[in-house]
Amino acid sequence: MKQQIVKKRIGYEVLQSARELYRGNETRLEEYLDYLLEWNEKINLVSRTVSRETVRAHVVHSLIPEALHLLNGCKNWVDAGSGGGLPGVPLAICKGGFNWTINDNVKKKMRAVDDIIQKLGLKNADIAAKSISLVDLKRGTGIVTKHAFKIDGLLRLLDKKSWEEIIMWKGAKDAEQELHQTRRKVNATIYEFDFGKGEPFYEGKAIVVLEP
Repeated sequence: MKQQIVKKRIGYEVLQSARELYRGNETRLEEYLDYLLEWNEKINLVSRTVSRETVRAHVVHSLIPEALHLLNGCKNWVDAGSGGGLPGVPLAICKGGFNWTINDNVKKKMRAVDDIIQKLGLKNADIAAKSISLVDLKRGTGIVTKHAFKIDGLLRLLDKKSWEEIIMWKGAKDAEQELHQTRRKVNATIYEFDFGKGEPFYEGKAIVVLEP
């Protein structure tokens, strides 16, 4: 299906804003890293060989939608296919006035994330240990998901559920290809990262925003 796709390139100042957001919440975000890596020794939440520095980069990556002011349209958010709590837990830390449900159908991962949420004292976050297809979405709910689903696959799981906005972390080329293979008509904006050669972690990556 031919989709309505808008492409926008975002510059290094957006990454700077995400890093400033990290620094502004550094104590709690570093605590999250502590708990995540501690649990990762028992359950595979992130790669066992990944460094703390790399996981920290994934946390900053998780904050880019807030740096782009993409989250303010919804008060309730679901992090679908979250695994170890990315991007939902960092966003819940930084967006305290918003409600976050961390979702994954792997129950042992959600037990770990629930323990992390409790240790962090996050009052604005809870878990849903089931398929996103079984999660009850309140009217006006937004969805975030970081490399957990293909676009058409997620839309099929959501079926006729009501959602306000979907924010997906994707490779820029993959995102466009997936959008053209998606059967449901959506309005899509692809925010392509243009952070420069000094930021290889972000090369070729993008944020995709879907609206019904």
